[in-house]
Amino acid sequence: MNPKNSQKVALVTGSSKGIGQAIAKRLAKEGYFVYVTYHENEKGGKLTLDEIKQNGGEGDVWKLDVSDEKSVVKIMDLIMNKFGHLDVLVNNACRDISKSMEESSLEEWKLAFDTKVHGAWLCTKHAISLLQKSKNPNVIIISSNADERPDKEILSYAVATGALNTFFKAVSVHLASEYGIRVNAVMPGQVRTDNWGELRNDDKLWGKFAEDNPLKRVAKVEDIADAVPILINDPHRFLNGNMFFVNGGGHLT
Repeated sequence: MNPKNSQKVALVTGSSKGIGQAIAKRLAKEGYFVYVTYHENEKGGKLTLDEIKQNGGEGDVWKLDVSDEKSVVKIMDLIMNKFGHLDVLVNNACRDISKSMEESSLEEWKLAFDTKVHGAWLCTKHAISLLQKSKNPNVIIISSNADERPDKEILSYAVATGALNTFFKAVSVHLASEYGIRVNAVMPGQVRTDNWGELRNDDKLWGKFAEDNPLKRVAKVEDIADAVPILINDPHRFLNGNMFFVNGGGHLT
């Protein structure tokens, strides 16, 4: 068998830090050649790849702007030329500004949509031809239920999340029926990453999040990463269209 065709390949957007970084490392442990991507944090992307290689995994790191179609097409062409297929696409990239409506500019309001919604659309659209060539093609969307409780400080993020969840529901039916590509969403709760900005250092806030959770803690990035193999690997090949909550039951409180 041609090693190029037998190698499992994954692309994880926004994998220079946080949840995306943990997912990239987890997939590498599962034997995937992982494309680590970053938008601005080149150092973090290279660090992620270094850790993958130090643990015996394989991968590469590339700058990717998921909201720029040319950038997305470029990395898909790269994967096509090197492997000819893609097994797993993880739409994880996220950028937003935590400001109220009154304090936000139009550009800041659009940031979350450009990354979460338009980015997921572009990456999924241009990955279809590669995913079709996989024996077990999967799209994983990292989302949340922030749209159910849209606080004023995360309004753009919450509304974009609502749009992303609608996109997920639509493509999980469309891609499965048309191409045999499974689509599932991982739904983290509060995870203490840099995406929280200054709030990441608010111990009182994170203590409250933990106290309010049924399991009395908040998720670690590794908790989220561990959910991905469950959705993509044997013997779970009939899992499609699931919103997989990894939040200790917090969505029920």
